[in-house]
Order: sequence, then C-alpha cells, then structure tokens
Amino acid sequence: MSKIKLLDCTLRDGGYITDWKFDNSTIRGIISSLRDSNIDYIEVGYLNNKGNKENSTQFINIDSIINYLPSDHSNVMILAMADVSQFSSDNITMYSGKSIDAIRVVFYKHQIEKAFTLGTAIKSAGYKLFMQPMVTIDYSLDEYDTLVKKLSKIEPYGVSIVDSFGYMVKADFRAYFSILDKNLPFNTQIGFHSHNNMNLAFVTAQDVFEYETDRTLVIDSSLYGMGRGAGNLQTELIANYYNSFLEYKYDLSRIIALVGKYILPIYAKRQWGYSPHLFITGLYHCHPNYACYLLEEYPETDVEEFEYFIQNIPDEMKTKCKKPYVLELWNEIEKV
Repeated sequence: MSKIKLLDCTLRDGGYITDWKFDNSTIRGIISSLRDSNIDYIEVGYLNNKGNKENSTQFINIDSIINYLPSDHSNVMILAMADVSQFSSDNITMYSGKSIDAIRVVFYKHQIEKAFTLGTAIKSAGYKLFMQPMVTIDYSLDEYDTLVKKLSKIEPYGVSIVDSFGYMVKADFRAYFSILDKNLPFNTQIGFHSHNNMNLAFVTAQDVFEYETDRTLVIDSSLYGMGRGAGNLQTELIANYYNSFLEYKYDLSRIIALVGKYILPIYAKRQWGYSPHLFITGLYHCHPNYACYLLEEYPETDVEEFEYFIQNIPDEMKTKCKKPYVLELWNEIEKV
C-alpha cells in the first residue's frame, strides 16, 4: 500500500497573491506551526537570482533561508522551488543540513535540457531533487513516457504530476501516474499538484488515496488553498481527510489557527479561489492568467463576454499568456 505524505506550498504558491512579500515573522510562524502540525514537507518559497534577503519568500540564495527555519526541523523536510529561468546552478551551495533539504526544479516542455543541467547540479551538491514538469497534460502520453524515461536516468527523489491549468480529471491523473509508476526507480516518490479552476483538486486528491502502489505519494496543498487564481487544494481539507481515511496524524487545530492568524487577513485584501471566469479557462483548456490579467483591468467583465473572448483565443496561444497580449486581444474582440 502507498504511503501518503502532505506537502504544504503556501509560502511558495501563495506568493502569487502577495508577490512573495511576507513579513519575516509570518514566514517563521507558518514554517514553525506547519512543522508542529506534523506536515511532512514544507516548501518555503522560490530560489531566485534576483530574490530578497528580508520579508520575502523569493530567496536570493540557499543560505538566506536559514534564519527563517526553526532550530530543530529534523521531523520535516524543507524544500524550495527553483525555476530554470530564474535560478542558476552557479548559485547552488553545498548541502549543510542547516538550510533546505531538497529543491524542486520547475520547467516547461521547451526547458527540459536546462532542467536536467540544474537537477544534476542540485544532486551533486547533496540535496534531494524533485522534478516538476509544468502543464503535465501538455505532454501526449508518448511524450510523457519519453520524458519520464529520461528523468529516471538522474534518479530524482520525486517527480510530480502538475495540473497547472486546473482541468485534469481523475482519469488524466491516473494515466500519467501509470507512466511514472512503470518507469521511475522504485524509491522515487510521485507527487500531485492541482489547481481549483474547476473545483477538482479535492476530488482528485481523494482518488490518490485509492492508488494501488507501494510507492510514497506526495500531495501538494496550501493553507485555505492560497494560490494564484483559483488557488490550490486546501491543506486543512486534505489533512482532515488523511486523519479520517488512514490514521490521526495532522494537528487540525494548529492548521486552522494558522489559517485564521496569517491567511484570512491576506484574503480580506486580495481574494483567490473558484470563480465562473476561472472555470471557463479550465473548460476551454486555457491558461488561468487570461482571467486574472483581464479581471485586474476590467473587474466587471461579464461572464458571457468572457466566454466569448476565451472561445476566440487562437489554439496555439491558449497555454501562453502575457498580460499585454491578453489586453490587446480583449480590445480587438470587443471592437468586433
């Protein structure tokens, strides 16, 4: 039977809401309380060559994370994410045991070679390596099979299925999982990262508990689902499900207290979560930023108008999303 572990990515994925600006006490408080709640893995933010040294979860280097961590974090794995376009292997320092334990390398389909270069450097420096191919469903099953066989050669600690646009259903997750399960080294963990554009995150996460495998499976979540657009699977929901389905492990009272103390004040200023506009992006298999960018400029955009807009996005542009293009296309369609 699989072992299920939970990874909280509030300080990383939630950074899309705050531009990764969290005050130092909030960063320390969330990490410390998640540890005390028995969350297995905590992703504390991004490694970024242009990051900050204070009040941010975009870290300029690995050593800058040390001061945010509790003195004893031996019972939890601490991770940071590295985007291949934002963090250079030249900035990797050797593993010391004082800072993070692992690094997740995130990359798009056209960045595979860069991801391998960075991943190899991370392993050589002594860190556990997680590989995070974005927009999993953008790969055909044959393409994914080829990718996974290549990933296997560097023996990553974990590889995740990533529902970047929030429209993968249970059958999709299972199809990609079967490829990972068949081809990855036995000790490699398989992760699941979902978004809530179509309110499917909790449904697909529950299904992971039913998988027949002896591997360790890792489910990503964030406090109150904090994340860009429709947000993520909620840590409090999946932790409670684990406690009910398997055994009591996670301290729900601590997790709820975290939501109240740190997350709800942010939500009061800038909301995230399921909405009809984000549902439409999922329905038409588009990048969620088509909704986010447009609503920033035109918050009163009618749902029917927005659907018409999404229907007129060229197929080759549905997964590519820059704000100037979104606004230019919107204005062109509005003139018609």
